[in-house]
Amino acid sequence: MFKHSEQVIEDSSEASFYMSPNTIINTCPSEIYSQDLVLFLDIDGTISEFNPDPEKSIISSEIIDLLKQLQTYLTLILVTGRSIIQAQNLIHPFKWNIAGSHGLELRYQSELKTLIQLNPERLQQLKDYIQTHARQLAQLRIEVKRYSVALHFREHPDMEQAAHTLALNCLSQFPEFELKPGKYVFELVPQGANKGSAIQQIMQQYHSPTAYPIFIGDDLTDEAGFQAINALKGCSIKVGSGVTAAQYRLENVSQVQAFLEIFLTSLKAQEQQLSEKSHVKTHRVIKSCEST
Repeated sequence: MFKHSEQVIEDSSEASFYMSPNTIINTCPSEIYSQDLVLFLDIDGTISEFNPDPEKSIISSEIIDLLKQLQTYLTLILVTGRSIIQAQNLIHPFKWNIAGSHGLELRYQSELKTLIQLNPERLQQLKDYIQTHARQLAQLRIEVKRYSVALHFREHPDMEQAAHTLALNCLSQFPEFELKPGKYVFELVPQGANKGSAIQQIMQQYHSPTAYPIFIGDDLTDEAGFQAINALKGCSIKVGSGVTAAQYRLENVSQVQAFLEIFLTSLKAQEQQLSEKSHVKTHRVIKSCEST
């Protein structure tokens, strides 16, 4: 059930349900070695293990090194619900491309911009409303971001209904925002902010029509990204369980790291083959000139 980009992969508890990194790379079309290759990566749950406190999350030095090496062969863009500032803290000192706040803000080639319009006054009113009404829900962890507010209940899963009710009450008061459910979190963001639209804008504005995009993500908020990638005839990869629009599936962060390692090795081998072919062709031209 992995051949067609428009097909949804059904959830399953079977071990065979996940694909190996090698299988995915061997199954992907030859465009995966395109000269204009664009790799979009979610952070939490994809290249960073989940932590109940987002401020304590890390990206392993091994994955950071892989991403650094991969940029020799492709364009890397981190696509995350974190703000650009939060994401930057995880990759310091590197200044990589980041689409932050669920695609609302973008740092691309050191240029900063917002991808949708928002009302700062209404955003502050939303933040104040949540802070006031969450006081009686002490077990909820409220994360106030630059452009959104997240209601976390990972430490207390029994608070899901209370968090959902608070989020819906917020929407009734602030209809210009929308609810993004995730893993043990409900987040309120300005309408129109999603990873799919961010990916589409980045591909349209900064890359040629022949560019080949890949997106790896793990959460419900990544589904819009998978759909955008599928529409662009790229490669979409879901991490973990759950019904998804992604074409392929990896089991966990460790398997994402393995995929990146194998992908890097494949890109290096591809470059070596092209170099050898170019050398042989040049040698033949020189020999031909000498014989004349």
